[in-house]
Amino acid sequence: ASVGQLPPETVVHTLSSLAKPLNKLGKNYNEQRSDIGREILTTSLLALGSVCDQLNSSFESSSHSMSEILPLSRLACMGTASFSPMFSSLANVTGESAAVAASNSDAEKEMIAIFGRTFLASLRQSMISTARIPELIAKSTLESTRYDVKGAMRGPGGEDHVGCIALLRLSHESDYLMSFIFEVYGSSILHDLSCLYQGLKTSELERGVGCDYGKGVTPISRRVVLKVISRLALYEMKETNDQSGKGGTILQQLLQAPLGEMRSQKEHPFSADKVFRVCEASFDLSFFSPELVADLFENPSDDLGIMFETVITGYSRLSFSSEADVACQQWGRLRGGALSVLRTSLKENISEYCANILSALTKAECEAATVQSNQGPDSGSNLFNDGVVGEEMMNAGAYIALIRECLDRIAKKKDQITDKSMNECRRCLSVLKDVAPNIMALLLHQSSEANSHVDPRPTIAEAWFVTMTSLVSICRNHEQIAAALVGDDVGSFLGDSLSAAWALIFLKDLGTKKAPPPAIQRGMSLDGPQTLAINNFMSESMLLGPSILVAGGRSILSHIQVNDTVDQSNIGVTILAASLLRAVSGALPPWAVEDIPTLFRSMFETVGRDSEKFVQILSDSTKIKASSPLGAVNAGELFAGRYLDVSDRHIESFLHQSKAVTTKGDWRKLKVILKATCGGKKKDAGFNLKPQFTSWECERL
Repeated sequence: ASVGQLPPETVVHTLSSLAKPLNKLGKNYNEQRSDIGREILTTSLLALGSVCDQLNSSFESSSHSMSEILPLSRLACMGTASFSPMFSSLANVTGESAAVAASNSDAEKEMIAIFGRTFLASLRQSMISTARIPELIAKSTLESTRYDVKGAMRGPGGEDHVGCIALLRLSHESDYLMSFIFEVYGSSILHDLSCLYQGLKTSELERGVGCDYGKGVTPISRRVVLKVISRLALYEMKETNDQSGKGGTILQQLLQAPLGEMRSQKEHPFSADKVFRVCEASFDLSFFSPELVADLFENPSDDLGIMFETVITGYSRLSFSSEADVACQQWGRLRGGALSVLRTSLKENISEYCANILSALTKAECEAATVQSNQGPDSGSNLFNDGVVGEEMMNAGAYIALIRECLDRIAKKKDQITDKSMNECRRCLSVLKDVAPNIMALLLHQSSEANSHVDPRPTIAEAWFVTMTSLVSICRNHEQIAAALVGDDVGSFLGDSLSAAWALIFLKDLGTKKAPPPAIQRGMSLDGPQTLAINNFMSESMLLGPSILVAGGRSILSHIQVNDTVDQSNIGVTILAASLLRAVSGALPPWAVEDIPTLFRSMFETVGRDSEKFVQILSDSTKIKASSPLGAVNAGELFAGRYLDVSDRHIESFLHQSKAVTTKGDWRKLKVILKATCGGKKKDAGFNLKPQFTSWECERL
């Protein structure tokens, strides 16, 4: 471009499109210097630096209109973000070159100097564009979205201001690049970013609630800047070993803002305004580094308590009107904010305070869900609807899902299990045992599937059983943890959950030979990811060995009586087999039947790959009857269901074919055998396709 003119959009776009090969070239150059690599990198850096310099000058001189600057700035920031791996490689090259400065060639010294100038120009452009170009220029003219693509500074995925994205990538790519940020910009970077953040917060307040366009950025983009500051400040504090220096001071000032906002709402009654303010403060808090948030939970103040108390108060406002007022809608967002804060803290540690909060929130949710279920499937709800506690916001069960995330984090440490890790696992188990009575009572509630509100039971069941699967997995793969949890009776606890899984299957009425199953079944629906979670849990738990099935049998026998015609020593595995046969007979949706042969194979492994014992258990499962009612199984009826109430010849044929499967190892054939034995393919049952697991991501509510 000539002097005073900005480059064409196509040129800048072409430059950013080369990010992938340039990033690879930067990595290769870091490992092995080459003249051709240096020339290409130098040319690319000059091009990006020139574009950013021109844009920076345009902002300072106001020589171009916003409509001219916006598309170019957007592309330049996208390029900066895309080049962050290359920048990281070159930052490492710069560090190595500084150590042997005397031996560097003039060409490499020139490239390093150009890299420094380009990086600084790119960093400044990212900050200037964030400060000066609104994320959303004007109110959307489209009904189904909050912005028009042509009037947005957002990334290709339609989320977040590209200037903020660039800052995030530069600060999170590597320690080399973080160090280089301080080297080229100076220590004032934290002050300038803090001023940028405060300016964005001011613009947000001036726009007013619900308005995201015209000036500034959306709240989540502002919080991205907060995440950048938090990371850079912590790095500076560690490098200087000074907790009270510039980085520490800025962090504390920023940290006190959301805590102070919560504190200011302490005496205010529950209202839309209070919930909104606490909600925004909670989301802000969740974007600080996990170390900082975890420290707040280790030394909790009343300020944090206000957030969780407001969430719990919201559950007590349940009514059976289908209309949700503004306060309820904001409370739905606050659930997500509170969850985000807890999630951030749990990335570092689960403190005693955090564990107590998770228990209290889960119990409050279960109590509200139980009250709702007591009203029956036709009742409306101001809370359990898509706009508050549902798919459009955040489903029920999210607090339990956090325990699963914590267990998975610990499990990834593999050989790095410490006393801290074992204590965290025991704390997770303590929470689960504390809330288990509330969870079990809710999941086995006999109210039919809701049709006038969002039934909270399926997603709570999903969260519970995926968490149980993680607990089983960590016990299987970490002997130290398993040994530590034995003293907490983890076996009996897992047995109770296994028993609950069987009971859910026994809730479903298969009908009789003279009458089809009822259209409206008792209990929650099993046609969803909750059944994926149940199947995974049963499969994983069997790998713990026979003891878990014994515990499951002992648990379910505390609620029912069975006939004494079967081997009582194998009652647990026999009831499991009966539940699987009932599942194939129609208790579970057809897509779930695909997993049943795998479950039988796990059962075969559990009994020591003993074909005779496996077939004997199958035989017992076709005979075991209830002496007292359990769910849809009446006294005197087979647990396996009506399709197994057939002649001995049919049963013998089933057992013979099943034994052949175990000896030949052809488990795929078992599906055909099971379907033929359990009534064939179920048609026109109104079931859905195989679902995906629920996501409890909520930072964009």
